Amino acid sequence: MKVLGKYQRENGGFGGLLYEIDYQGSCLKCTEHAFRYIFYLKEKPSSDNPIIQRMMKYVLERYRPDFGRWGELLEPEVNDGVHVDWWTYSDCDITPKADADERIKYYNPNGDAALAAFVALYHELVPKELYRDIIRYPVEHILRYYDENSPLFGKSARLDHGNNDIESPYNLKCYQQFIKCLPDRELADRLTAIVNQNPTACMELNYSEWEKAYVELPCDIVETPDSVIYPTVKQVVNDSLDYLIERQNEDGAWHLAWSFGADERFRKMERLYEANYTLLVLARLGRFNRIEKVEFLASV
Repeated sequence: MKVLGKYQRENGGFGGLLYEIDYQGSCLKCTEHAFRYIFYLKEKPSSDNPIIQRMMKYVLERYRPDFGRWGELLEPEVNDGVHVDWWTYSDCDITPKADADERIKYYNPNGDAALAAFVALYHELVPKELYRDIIRYPVEHILRYYDENSPLFGKSARLDHGNNDIESPYNLKCYQQFIKCLPDRELADRLTAIVNQNPTACMELNYSEWEKAYVELPCDIVETPDSVIYPTVKQVVNDSLDYLIERQNEDGAWHLAWSFGADERFRKMERLYEANYTLLVLARLGRFNRIEKVEFLASV
């Protein structure tokens, strides 16, 4: 937390945690990445922690009740520096929606459900009415568009990088965090049963594709044995961990099989991204007890 606190800016948000953009100011996307580090701690900091309190203030101030989520996770200044195409600031996705059903239909879990998970984890810091509003949309989105027994199954208006809702890897990443952080365990169990209906729909099961392009292996989506879907996909996750270990480069890193872009300015960002990804892989292998603890700590 001391190290993470160095990335927290004066307004409570975080910056410098996303290596696909050359931007050091605070933004919701980097703040979501900060939550990922907090989420994977075995012992979570208490709600009295000043880092958590400042972070919550930043997150709540930027929530859009007229939209049902946070919407644009970047800041306009991102576009002024070097950035990958898929992280470009655009305000076209934050049109207010007066109808709650429309807000649920267009809900985008990518990033927003992770921020909702942070709100759920530290719900005691959130006014009750606001808390209910924030969690309503991810909950209803799962109930309506992820449940095979729902007449709306698969009919969400969301597309993420061309994928339908349940086929989007990052959606399921964020929903795992959201469900795990819900204080209402009866509701969490209900949502868990639903996301376990089609957990491999967003996973690349042909592992060799990982060597050609940006794809998500099962172990890239299920990053901890504490995941709510791990019991259902345990075999494919463990198999993909074996594959990931085999793909470690001789220099100790896991290297990209794809490029940020043709411009040479991307090369430095790619090296930072690979270093960060390598450490994240080591941490993931540690959670699955796939490396010796002493070896893991020495590597970090």
